Amino acid sequence: MNLEQLNCLIAVVEEGSISAGARRLNLTQPPVSLQLQRLEAQCGVRLLERGGRKIRLTEAGKSLYDTAKRIQTLTLAAQEDMKNFQLGKKGSLHLGMISSGAGERFFRGARYFAQKYPEISIQLYEGNTYQLLDALEKETVDLAVIRTPFSKTRVEGKVLCREHFCALGSQDLFPQHLPEAFTLEDLEELPLLGYRRWERIIQEICRGRGFSLYFRCLADDARSCLQWAQAGLGVALVPESVVNLSQNLNAVPVREEKLESQVVLVRKKGRPLHETARLFWENY
Repeated sequence: MNLEQLNCLIAVVEEGSISAGARRLNLTQPPVSLQLQRLEAQCGVRLLERGGRKIRLTEAGKSLYDTAKRIQTLTLAAQEDMKNFQLGKKGSLHLGMISSGAGERFFRGARYFAQKYPEISIQLYEGNTYQLLDALEKETVDLAVIRTPFSKTRVEGKVLCREHFCALGSQDLFPQHLPEAFTLEDLEELPLLGYRRWERIIQEICRGRGFSLYFRCLADDARSCLQWAQAGLGVALVPESVVNLSQNLNAVPVREEKLESQVVLVRKKGRPLHETARLFWENY
């Protein structure tokens, strides 16, 4: 198989039909169909179910599509690296980054790195912690900045900062006189918006004290929690650094020692780092 065949597979799957995939590739339908036929012949299995209005992937097709996307990402990254070398640069660092803030230590280190190695460019890939761990596993990023909790089985990391949580919401959802801080008990009657992976931890703390909290919405991204809070749909329970992303919301710290979120720079265990990634890693 070759890149042309894999690009045809990706285009057809994402556009939903061979004709639409061909248009995306600026080709006519017959050569795209031929490439797919050759790809299936080389794989020895059927990759696409062609019946109905929309093409569907077989199980084998799903597996190859996922691999093809990784190859496509790595190919584009390699092309970008070569362009940087042509410009006299040292290449690129492929860095995964959460949307919920990375803390002052990270950006202080990033500024120092940029000043010390101006010839290295940074390719930033944004996502939630789960997506970035997957990207690390598939080696489409070199390093990632993610937030606890997460499984440390396949990664090693350096803690960049530790944060407590804040409750963010519109004035009508809070007491008339805002307290200096909330306890979890103070949040019992409020409709909460929170991180999906933190909900179990928070509820376990609450159940140990004989009550539970009501989460109106659970999300994987802090920005979603803030958007719902901005719309008046609830009170967002998010780490402190996320407060800077909000607009016109009241922010009250949550006083709970067991609720501490860590921002961590991670790498895949056992994967040797190339020079640019090693320099960034050692920067912290």
